Amino acid sequence: MLAGACCAIVIACASSPKMAGSPSVAPATADGGAPAGGMGPREEIQALDREIEAELTSMGVRPTPPAACAANQSCGQVAPMAIGVKPSAEDPTCKAGASDTCQDSCKLSDSICKSADRICVLAKELGGSDAYANETCERGNTSCKASRERCCGCM
Repeated sequence: MLAGACCAIVIACASSPKMAGSPSVAPATADGGAPAGGMGPREEIQALDREIEAELTSMGVRPTPPAACAANQSCGQVAPMAIGVKPSAEDPTCKAGASDTCQDSCKLSDSICKSADRICVLAKELGGSDAYANETCERGNTSCKASRERCCGCM
């Protein structure tokens, strides 16, 4: 009896139609809200922003103050622009020390800059007119520059 039930389940699963090329992540809604069952652009921006703040704190760098714009307020527009910083290991102008502290600082800086770039990409995907996303992009870029200075100036 148990074997028959198992066979029925296997057959049912194998015969269910699979949609070729279906996306694994649901797209965001037109207003930038979260898609059903997933994280939308605004939620991802907020999560990345929290990661940047935590990484700055662990580096001993004062986090950039939060955006003046709340998620639902209208503020002056700042165009989102990723700064596209190279990882410290690929940047010939970066002269970080060889100590573990310096290496950790540079890894955190690389992570901060990567997160800042992603925030800016998301801000552009929101149409470039979301003041909160744009300000968070700018703050992320400022954080990237500050962490980069800490990494590249480490002795």
